[in-house]
Amino acid sequence: MKNKKYLSKKLLDDSAKSLVVQKEITDKANQTLGEVKKDLNKLSHVNEKQNQLLDELLEMVESNKTENKELDLDKLKDKANQTHLNVRHYDKLDTLLVSDDESWETFMEKTTEFAFSHDINLEKDPFDSLLSRSEKIELTNRIQKDYQMLTPDCDKYDYLIASFSGVVTGMIDSFFVGMPGESKLGTWTDKKIDQVVIKFANTVWHADKKNGARLRKEPKSIAQAIGFLERRHPTNYDARYAKDLKMGEELLNMSASNHHLKSLGHSPDIIGLFFSLLDQFSRKASFISDGKILRLEPVERKTKFELRGDTLIAKLFAGFSNWLGHLLSDVSGSSGTRGHMDGRRGSGIPIPFYSMLQLFDFGSIPDGNVNKTIAEFSTTVFESGYDARFGKTMAIPVAFNELIIRLMWSMKSRFYHRNSLKDSLPVGNKPVLRRMLVVGHGVLCLVDGTDAGIRSGGNMLLFAKRTNIVAWSRFAFSGLIEIRGLYKESGLDIVALEEDIEKEWIELFGEKQKK
Repeated sequence: MKNKKYLSKKLLDDSAKSLVVQKEITDKANQTLGEVKKDLNKLSHVNEKQNQLLDELLEMVESNKTENKELDLDKLKDKANQTHLNVRHYDKLDTLLVSDDESWETFMEKTTEFAFSHDINLEKDPFDSLLSRSEKIELTNRIQKDYQMLTPDCDKYDYLIASFSGVVTGMIDSFFVGMPGESKLGTWTDKKIDQVVIKFANTVWHADKKNGARLRKEPKSIAQAIGFLERRHPTNYDARYAKDLKMGEELLNMSASNHHLKSLGHSPDIIGLFFSLLDQFSRKASFISDGKILRLEPVERKTKFELRGDTLIAKLFAGFSNWLGHLLSDVSGSSGTRGHMDGRRGSGIPIPFYSMLQLFDFGSIPDGNVNKTIAEFSTTVFESGYDARFGKTMAIPVAFNELIIRLMWSMKSRFYHRNSLKDSLPVGNKPVLRRMLVVGHGVLCLVDGTDAGIRSGGNMLLFAKRTNIVAWSRFAFSGLIEIRGLYKESGLDIVALEEDIEKEWIELFGEKQKK
């Protein structure tokens, strides 16, 4: 039969149906073999009895020769009649004949015809017919053991570890993260991100120089690196002012300090990638402001943008590379701002998904003597330095909290509870670890919120700037996982089950399933 892969549900169903038919043939063959075995045992028993009768007959003959007596055969005849064997008739076993040259479709046609002619029901679930009762029980027990959403059995030490970690990392957040412009860790992360931008610019510069491009001197400072990347990765959606867009001043409230927030292509997430590719292909620019998504045409510039690539795949790759390079040119601010001697920080790109707050054009949040909507207030917070660089700073205590809790849980599981090394790995469906992460991140957010409330003195802008949005996002995610676990208590972790099935499928067929 020709080998052909159909990675679909139909392949599974057809394979199971063929196994049902083969199982029926095998069961009948085994039944017939069992009957033959019984008859062979009976035949062996008859042969043994007949051998005994033969021995008795020979003894009688020898005895009668010496004593000149007549043989008494009536007794032997009675015994011989008791060893009579009834030979039964065995029906011919029907088999399903296929050849290596036949296709899968032909094989399934023959299988269906064979099942119909032999009253084999293929309408019901074939997998139910293939498993025995003991196999079903074993499979159920295994699924419940490996994938059941268990109730966390935390002891006091688990809660102490998680709470202590949350307090320590919360203090790090309060004293070393703080808010933009006053953050001790923020200065360090800004320098590290500047170093990444300079190194990336140097790498691109050397690659272009090697390919014969006529370039100026190698970028050494952050302003030079940003300027080089801006020229190297231009985009059609990089408008600094509303006047750079046709009808922009009428529809869009945007300035140089917030254009990275309102330009969707500047968002460092999947949404930003989508709109960046869309804008590069369509020659338009996408913006989000005051609860609306706007698609505007850029005003013609001296330097025209051109999407590279001859094929669709090449254009997509070029668009992705251009998006990534342009983000790195903006993450540390603009070249003009960073080139000033006063050491201005500049406006970077937003924290992932932070731009979506521009959709919430409602609410009333006091900012001085003015009340602002959520969209307007989030713009003010961003303009104060609450960008992706500060997001990296805020992620430091969150990452420490995560690592400490996972490490301490792993050590406690290995050395205190004496679990195996595999069971002590801090990944997977571990209810106790799940609960500890909720507690730890919750305590971190409690410390952060308390510190922000005290130091802001009721000023909402200061409160927002001191709030660690990364910590609150991680806490929200942990809370959702915990709620899901409580809701599905004694249920199954379907995601983990599907992942394991996918791994088994890849091992068998070498590729992923088609949905």
